Order: sequence, then C-alpha cells, then structure tokens
Amino acid sequence: MASQRSASLERRLFRIGLILTATASLVAFLWSGLAAAVSCIAGGALAAVSMHWLNRTVSAVVSPHPRASKRSVLLGYVIRLMLIPLCLYAMLRLHFLSIPAVVGGFAAFTFAALIEGILEAAGRRPDSDARAE
Repeated sequence: MASQRSASLERRLFRIGLILTATASLVAFLWSGLAAAVSCIAGGALAAVSMHWLNRTVSAVVSPHPRASKRSVLLGYVIRLMLIPLCLYAMLRLHFLSIPAVVGGFAAFTFAALIEGILEAAGRRPDSDARAE
C-alpha cells in the first residue's frame, strides 16, 4: 500500500513539474525567444532525471534488494550529485544555453514539491486523509 502511495505521489510530482516546466518555457519563449525556451526545457529535463534518479536511490536504500550492492547505490548517488553541476558548467562554458532559463526550468520540480505539499496540507488530495491516520 505504501509503495502505491509513493508511486502516486511521484506521478503527481512529475505531472506538476511538467506543467510548470511547460508554462515556464512558454513564458521564456514569449519573453526572450526560442533559445530561452529550449534552455528552460533543458533545465526541466535535467531536474526530472535528477528527481527520478533520487527516487530510485532512496528506494534502494529504504528497501534494498538482497543482491544489490551498497557500493553501486552510493556510486549512483554520487554520480547524480555530480550530474547537475557538470551539466551547468558545460552549458556555461560552451555558451549554448541561457543559464537563468536553465535554472528556472530546474526549479520547476522544486516548486512542484512545494505545490504538492501545500495541496496535501490543505487536504486537496484524495489520499491525504488516509496518510493522516
């Protein structure tokens, strides 16, 4: 039951994050053009990959498989932490994307978690009553 709630929460977070990324990309396109919109989408995609990777890592730590190596879980976590700054550094160094737009797209998934938390606290989610018990 808990894994079903977790999967449902993850789907809602991704949905909200995608909506926020699409909205931010549209605003960036209208305000600064195509390069800013593509940058925003790139930041949102980086955040989505990072969030999915973090979810897999936490799941591996919380409910480990007997054959899974602790070193591989740790290595995956470290690689995930290095992914974000390395991608941002490459974008900055090669000057092919707008850094503020990338950061805006990346922040969309953080705001998705904030929005989901507010909706949970307000009781706007169907399973929020079940979690309180």
